[in-house]
Amino acid sequence: MQNLTPRQLKAFEFIKSHTERVGYAPTLRELCDFMGYKAVGSAQDVIASLRKKGFITTPMKQAARSLTLSDKGKAFYGVKLAAPGDMGDSFLVPCLGKVPAGVPIEAIEDHSGYIRVSSSLLPRSVTQENLFALQAKGLSMLHAGILDGDWLVIQQQQDAPHGTIVVAQVGENATVKRLCLDGRRGWYLKPENPDFNEIYADEEPFAVLGRVVALQRTLLELN
Repeated sequence: MQNLTPRQLKAFEFIKSHTERVGYAPTLRELCDFMGYKAVGSAQDVIASLRKKGFITTPMKQAARSLTLSDKGKAFYGVKLAAPGDMGDSFLVPCLGKVPAGVPIEAIEDHSGYIRVSSSLLPRSVTQENLFALQAKGLSMLHAGILDGDWLVIQQQQDAPHGTIVVAQVGENATVKRLCLDGRRGWYLKPENPDFNEIYADEEPFAVLGRVVALQRTLLELN
């Protein structure tokens, strides 16, 4: 590619392919892993060189997933990047961090980009409004098909029917579990793994934050 060194070209190709594949740019740490760098500063240097040569822009410098191909960079490949909210067969859902599928720990509400979701994955009653994505951590929902690292698409709401999978706040923490109703003890959060315990509202009050409406899994690619 014109004016790019082999190292810069490798980084540019990764940013471009990552953005096309999932709808948002890689983080500096992801770029480090791909390039084989041990220090984030090395990734910052190659980004700075690409920015200086006009192939990428960083609207929010050093912010996660803020890299964007410039008009010059797009021109080499004819790349068309989707903007948040674009509809059609798919659209972008904002990522707000991680939620444990295990023992509740603090959920990190950190806007770190978007995932691209096919509209065919969602129930017809679900619209794009009030959707967000969280990444599952742990294996308490293993038997419901939720694995560590899966992206959960969640519709923000304060209640949900018995038997649905929800993200709930327990004290200052959050977790993903199945919401169930017991005739004697009332509402509780049920894991889908016998190695974990139920959370009963009469012992640990909780509040529903949203209902899980879709799941998206990213398979690791071999380089």
